[in-house]
Amino acid sequence: MESRFSLLDAPASADENCYIDTALGVASVLRAIAAAGTRTAAYMDNGETFVHTTLLSVEARPPVLLFERGPDDALNARLLKANKITFVTSDHGVPVQFSANNPGIAAFQGSDAFSVSMPQRVLRLQRRMYYRLPGEPIQGQLACELPCATGDALTVVKTVVLDLSCGGLAAVVPADAPLLETGSRNLCKIELPGIGRIESMIEVRATSETMLPGQRPGRRYGLEFVNINNKDVALIQRFILEQQRARKRVAV
Repeated sequence: MESRFSLLDAPASADENCYIDTALGVASVLRAIAAAGTRTAAYMDNGETFVHTTLLSVEARPPVLLFERGPDDALNARLLKANKITFVTSDHGVPVQFSANNPGIAAFQGSDAFSVSMPQRVLRLQRRMYYRLPGEPIQGQLACELPCATGDALTVVKTVVLDLSCGGLAAVVPADAPLLETGSRNLCKIELPGIGRIESMIEVRATSETMLPGQRPGRRYGLEFVNINNKDVALIQRFILEQQRARKRVAV
């Protein structure tokens, strides 16, 4: 029996190593995988044995991950005795791997399911060579909006873009704008002047306090595109190439 998912090796380069280690971020990724019904391999016995499964649900109280029992009773029994289980799956086509402990049985929608304690971190591995455009010249050119839920209302946060690549962007907002939590995902809309408009889910990877022009307090976010489509990647590449050519012309 062969798994469609093989155990991942942690990449040697830190640039390719994407560990999500906040409780909110881990839960967000696992909920997305469960909602998509993505097939998963659950490895035990130090990677020697696995069962095919599907993530079912992320439960808050207590914080556990539920996943489907396999058809083989003998393998199910071995899994319950395992000290550690390593899951290999994917989130929107991006390989994901994490380990969890304390396997047990829990009820899910009228049937028995497996449960494990929530993992402390998740490896979400995506190898890409990104076009990147840093620097102040793009601040006044890009209009970036982040619709955010605030209670029962939806607030559109307008950001100042500091850095743009096909992998994500760095942006700042006024300090009084709704707070975006690390690990949360929101829809991002960006107008690329003369190029077009892109829309993609983004994940908040980092946040820090900063100052806006005029010495106004603000907050800086590191935002990663989630499953951005090829058309939008091409638009970003085109915008970056045009800006790079323009900068070279000015420099000459």
